Amino acid sequence: FNYKNLESSVNRSFEMVKGAKENGADPSFQVFSKVVSVVVSNPSTQKLSRSVNITFRHLEVIPPVYICAYWTETGAWSTDGCSKQDSNASRTICTCNHLSSFAVLMALHPIELVTKIGLTISLLCLTLCILTFKFCRSIQGTRTTIHLHLCICLFIADLIFLAGISQTKPVGGCRFVAAMLHFFFLAVFTWMLLEGVQLYRMVVLVFNATMRPLYLYAVGYGTPLFIVIISACVRPNGYGTKKYCWLSTDDGFVWSFFGPVCLVIFVNVFFFLITVWKLAQKFASLNPDLSNLAFTVTAVAQMCILGLMWVSGVFLFQEDPPVAVSYIFTIFNSLQGALVFIMHCLLSKQVRIQYICAKLRGSKSGQQTGESQI
Repeated sequence: FNYKNLESSVNRSFEMVKGAKENGADPSFQVFSKVVSVVVSNPSTQKLSRSVNITFRHLEVIPPVYICAYWTETGAWSTDGCSKQDSNASRTICTCNHLSSFAVLMALHPIELVTKIGLTISLLCLTLCILTFKFCRSIQGTRTTIHLHLCICLFIADLIFLAGISQTKPVGGCRFVAAMLHFFFLAVFTWMLLEGVQLYRMVVLVFNATMRPLYLYAVGYGTPLFIVIISACVRPNGYGTKKYCWLSTDDGFVWSFFGPVCLVIFVNVFFFLITVWKLAQKFASLNPDLSNLAFTVTAVAQMCILGLMWVSGVFLFQEDPPVAVSYIFTIFNSLQGALVFIMHCLLSKQVRIQYICAKLRGSKSGQQTGESQI
C-alpha cells in the first residue's frame, strides 16, 4: 500500500533511528519518501527467511544521507532489520527481513545549515567589498582593481557553490557547475597571486609599481580559463561526481585545481618573504613604511584563510570525509567574505573616512529634503 501524503503526518519520533550520530554529528531527520506498507497472507512476517527489497523514489532530487526505516507499533521510526542496499540522488533501495510500513529518512546534518548561513553572510560582505572598491575614489589604483576582481570571482564562486554543489542531476548541468567552480576558484587564487606580485613591486620597485588593467585581466582571467579548457579537453568526464558537482578524485584529475593552487601559494610565500625582508630594512632606517607593512599582513592573512580552506578541501570531497574536515572547510569558506571585508575595508583608514563622509552626506541630504518640504 502506498499512502498518499502520510509522510507529513509521521514526520516525528526518530529517537530509535540508528545512525542518529553518524560520524559524530547530530543530524535531524525528515521523512523523504512515500510511506509504503507491505503485507502478505501469512501473519508471521517478523523474521523472513529471505530479505525483501523495496525501491523508494525520493520526494526531491538532492544527495544528503538517506536511511531506511519502518514504523513501529509504539509509534516511532526504527531501523532494526532494515538497511540501505543502494542509493543515489533520486531513489533508494532498502532491504528488510520483516514486513511493516516503510519509508526513507533524510539525515540533515547541522553543517548544512552552517554552510548556508555562513555563505549568505559571506556573499553580503563581498557585495559591500565590491561596491566599496568600485565607488570609493580615494583608494582607486592597481591594488584596488585586484581586490575588486578577487571579490567578484569569490562572490560568483560562493554563489555557485551555495546553489549548485549538490545538484548532481542532470549530469550535464552538474559538469557545468563543476567547471564554473573550477574556473572562478582558480581565478580567486590567480588574483591573489597578482596581489603578491603587486606588493613586491610596491616595495622593491616603488616608482614603477602600477600595472596596466589589460595585463591584469589577461592574467587574472586568461590563466584559469586556459587551465579549465585544457582540463576539459583532456578529461571532460572529470567534472562532476556522484555526490558533488566538483572535480573527480579519480586518476588525480582534482590536481588540475590543487596543483595551480599550491604553485600560487609557494610563489606568494616567496614574494611575501622578500617583501617582509625589504620592509625590515626600511624599519631599520629612519623611514619605516607602515602602509606597505599593513598591506602585506592583510595579504598574508587572506592567503592563509584561502589556503587552509582548500587544504581541508583536499579531504572533503573524498568518500565519507571526517566531520571535523567538513566543519573546517565550512568555517573558512563561510568566513572568507567577512574577513576580506574586515581586512580591506573596515581596517582601511581611507575607506572608513569615505564611509563616514557618505553617511554625513546622506544625513545632510535628508535634512535638506525635510527643510524643503516644510
